[in-house]
Amino acid sequence: MNLNWQRISLHVLFWAVYVPLNAVLTCILQQETLDEGFKNALIGEAFSLPVKLLLTYFVFYYVIPLYLDRSKIWKLIGLLLLAFAVATVIYRLEMRFIFNPIFRPDKVYNMLNPQGLLLTEFDLFITLAAAITIKMIRVHYKSLEFEQELMREKLQSELSFLRAQTNPHFLFNTLNNLYVLARKKSDKTPDAIMMLSKIMRFVLYECRAPRIAVSDEAKVIQDYIELEKLRYNKRLTIDYQENMDNPLTPIAPLLLLPFVENSFKHGAGSTTGDVHILINIALKEKQLSYTVQNTVDTDVDSNSAGTSSGIGLRNVERQLDLLYPDQHELKITREHGFFTADLKIDLSAN
Repeated sequence: MNLNWQRISLHVLFWAVYVPLNAVLTCILQQETLDEGFKNALIGEAFSLPVKLLLTYFVFYYVIPLYLDRSKIWKLIGLLLLAFAVATVIYRLEMRFIFNPIFRPDKVYNMLNPQGLLLTEFDLFITLAAAITIKMIRVHYKSLEFEQELMREKLQSELSFLRAQTNPHFLFNTLNNLYVLARKKSDKTPDAIMMLSKIMRFVLYECRAPRIAVSDEAKVIQDYIELEKLRYNKRLTIDYQENMDNPLTPIAPLLLLPFVENSFKHGAGSTTGDVHILINIALKEKQLSYTVQNTVDTDVDSNSAGTSSGIGLRNVERQLDLLYPDQHELKITREHGFFTADLKIDLSAN
């Protein structure tokens, strides 16, 4: 049998603190100074301790569990009353025939004295109440820890699900680009497949970590840009800007790439004229500012132009809520022929 030594130590500590404190309380009730009565009160507490231990642990491990079954409430009350009655009798007998003859032989001890019985009941009640209060506090905090752990597991499961959605969604859109190149029998198709393999290696393996460096996320964005350039002709202009004071600052993976993917899908992919895409990554003192802007046809409705109704952006918005609650701000606008996603994240909490 494996003993829980931490739990045993806590119980021993409780009784080691309780006994002298209750001895002090006894001196106060009997109107004696500590110099006069503390020693005898402490010895009396030691004599009564076995009774209190039996009462306390009987209630803890037999009576209280019955309370979980509300149909046995009367049995619970009956057992409590019986336990107090038996403990009171043993307590009084012990004082009458053991403690008093040894330490107070000149004092008459009346077992049926109403005041003495009341003090005995009060002593037992205080003991049990103190033990139960501490136990309930401990149970309460353990319950809070358990609830927090369940919440963390729930959020982690949801986050894993969202990331599991991101990978196929990203792969699906990229394969569509390869399909276009293949249909054109373009000489760029092998290079595109090689670039896609490089990006997917990053997505599948390096993104397993809960955090990656911002520079790594920026690098995969640049690789994705190079992949997309193979598909489009000179009508596409890309302005990529990057300014980071600490590129190794950690960030959750694949939070920035979906915005770039969205800009190509709903910018270059859905626009017939010249297309301009602006990507700006700025990091200063762990404050990330990230802007992705692309031109859109003015006669295209907002949903098809890349609003947050798409799976990719809805997904990343939810990830931001889970990973950076109250630490991010995302603004998505479509006006004057431009679709703009402006994201700010406070990465200092990492």
